[in-house]
Amino acid sequence: MVIQPKDVHKTLSKYMLVDGFDLVLDLKKSKGCRVYDSRSERYMLDCFSFFASAPLGINHPELTAPGFLKKLAEVAVNKPTNSDVYTVELAEFVEAFAKHAMPEHFKYLFFISGGALAVENGLKTAFDWKIRKNLEKGKGESGTQVIHFKEAF
Repeated sequence: MVIQPKDVHKTLSKYMLVDGFDLVLDLKKSKGCRVYDSRSERYMLDCFSFFASAPLGINHPELTAPGFLKKLAEVAVNKPTNSDVYTVELAEFVEAFAKHAMPEHFKYLFFISGGALAVENGLKTAFDWKIRKNLEKGKGESGTQVIHFKEAF
């Protein structure tokens, strides 16, 4: 099945809410900060970067190098629970991350894959911090409410 760029929005709208941008991103022709809209057949300057999830732009040469793509394909087909099962690839990533991106004053790393787990672990960290502060003040292990927003969401 091949869907034409002019039919992308119509096809998607049959199954989901389609209220995004009126373009069809061409992942092959787009490069750096120039996105190619295959619907209008033109390049556009990307000042959006997918809410900054693509800060290096699209198809950065280092991310499209054959060696990188081969390694990415090898690890992308599996999703082990890296907190329980360890791989050479995980150790290589952690070593590179610690060398290039981890602040010197940090002792440990803790990685989360997914928003809900990140929120859950963020709250657990806040609860732990709050209880430690209460213990220091002699208040015992009470006070697990960190913050509360009334009608915030």
